[in-house]
Amino acid sequence: MDLKCNPVHNNGDRNLFCPYYGDCLDYAITELWNDWDCGECQHKMRQDGRQVVQFSNNYTIPYYELMME
Repeated sequence: MDLKCNPVHNNGDRNLFCPYYGDCLDYAITELWNDWDCGECQHKMRQDGRQVVQFSNNYTIPYYELMME
């Protein structure tokens, strides 16, 4: 896990727009956590990833396009 990430094994709020969201999600999956949140992470309020999110005219929820490895 990147040292900049700080996920907490807890049901709470997550910042989808954080540039480290993917790293935290990967860590939570590796640890088999059902829930996690940003806790006291210093990046909790960052919005750097907002421009990555695309919106469709047919849906009101954001989605991400994932690249296959």
